[in-house]
Amino acid sequence: MPKPMKLAVPLILSLCAAFLCLAAVQGTRKTTAGNAPGDISQVTFFAHRLGTDHAEGITVLDMNGDGRPDLLSGAYWYENPGPAGGEWKRHQYRTVGVLNEFVSDCGEWTFDVNHDGAPDVVTAGWMLNGLWWYENPKKPDVMWKARMITDSYDTEGGATGDINGDGQLDLALAHYNHSGILWVDFSGNEPKVHHVGGKEQDGHGIGIADVDGDGKADILTPNGWFKNVDANNDQWEWHGDWKMDDAGFPIIGYDVNNDGKMDIIYGQGHSYGIYWLEQTGDATNRSWVKHAIDESFSQVHALKLVDIDGDGVPELLAGKRYRGHSGSDPGSYDPLVIYYYKIDRKTGQFMRFPISVNGTGGAGTQFVVEDLDGDGDLDIATAGKTGVHFFENLKINNVPKETREKQLLLDKNWPFEGEGVTVKQEDGPPPKR
Repeated sequence: MPKPMKLAVPLILSLCAAFLCLAAVQGTRKTTAGNAPGDISQVTFFAHRLGTDHAEGITVLDMNGDGRPDLLSGAYWYENPGPAGGEWKRHQYRTVGVLNEFVSDCGEWTFDVNHDGAPDVVTAGWMLNGLWWYENPKKPDVMWKARMITDSYDTEGGATGDINGDGQLDLALAHYNHSGILWVDFSGNEPKVHHVGGKEQDGHGIGIADVDGDGKADILTPNGWFKNVDANNDQWEWHGDWKMDDAGFPIIGYDVNNDGKMDIIYGQGHSYGIYWLEQTGDATNRSWVKHAIDESFSQVHALKLVDIDGDGVPELLAGKRYRGHSGSDPGSYDPLVIYYYKIDRKTGQFMRFPISVNGTGGAGTQFVVEDLDGDGDLDIATAGKTGVHFFENLKINNVPKETREKQLLLDKNWPFEGEGVTVKQEDGPPPKR
C-alpha cells in the first residue's frame, strides 16, 4: 500500500470517530429528570404556600368525608383538592389562643379519643396550660368543642409511639419548665394519664425508642432515658447518659451504623446543629459518642425519620423553624431551609438533599409525611409563623399543565403600564438584495 494511503486511514478513522461522538453528544437530549451529581437518585418537591396563619402544629384528617387527607393547623383546616391539584381552600373549625406572634399550638395529633369511629384532634400549646382534645362533631360546618385531658404547662412538643406494647399509639409530652414528663394512653374509654420522673429528667425534647433492645419502648429526654420496666404500672429506671440542651421533637432512636445497637438522633431546637449519639459498650458499661450531622442551620425544632424516596431505607427529615423565641435564637434570620438526609449505614455518614432553600416554608414544630395528593408518592406538610406549606413530591406528577401554570411565578398581569410598546419578533437580518 502506498505510504500516503497509510497516513490517510487513521485520519479517516479519527474523523469518523469524532463524527460519531458528536452525533452521540447531540443525541442525548433528556426529556425527564435524571439523578443528582454522583448518579444519586434525588426527590424533587414543589412548594405550595397554603396560608399565612401562625400556628406551628399540624396534622391530617379527612374533614369532609371525600377520602382525601386534609391538613389541620391551628384554628383551620385546608381542603385537599386531590391528584389534579388546585386550591387548598381554608376553613375554620375551632378557636385557638394567641399571644403576640404566637398561636398556642406546639403540636397536633389525630386520635379517636372517644372511640366513636370519628377521629378527633389532640393538641397542646406553650402559652396556655393543658393537653386538650377537640371532639369531632361528625357534622360539616360545626365548631369543634374542646375538652381538657390534663394539666400540662409550658408544653413545647410531644412524640407518639406504642409505649406500653398494646399495639396502639400513645402520646408523650415534655415541658420547658421541667415539670415532669407525662404520657397518655388513648386505648381505653377515657385517656389515661401517666407521669414519669421529675424536674431533673424533663426538658425541651422527647422521644420514644427501644434503647436497650429488650423489646420495650423507652422514653428519651434531653437529659437521659427512662428504661421501660412496666409502663402500665409506672415502673421506670432512669439513666442519665447524656445532655442535649434544648433538643427538638422528637428525639429519634435509629441504628445509624447498622451494628445492632440503638443510636440516638436529635436536633437543637433553639440553636445550631443536628447530631447523632453512637451507642458503644454493652448493657453493663454503655457509653455514647457524639457525631455532628449538620451544623449549618439553626432552630431544628422538628425531625422525622421516614422513607421519602421509596427505596426501603428511611431518610432523616429536618428543617429550620422561624422565630422560635421571637427572633432571639442564634441564626433566627438565616434563610429558611428544609432538607432530607440519606444515611449510609456502612459509614454512619449523612448526605443532604434540598427540599426547600431560602423559600417561605419552615419546619415549625412538626412534619406531616403522607401521600397527601393520592398519586402514590410521599408528600410533606409543615406549619409555622411563615404559614402552612405543602411540599408536593414530583416523583409522580399528575397535575395538568393548565393547573401547574397557575402555581408558577409568571405574572400575567403584565406588561406594567408605561413599560414599553409591543414589538415584532426579529428572527435575523433581512435578506440581501
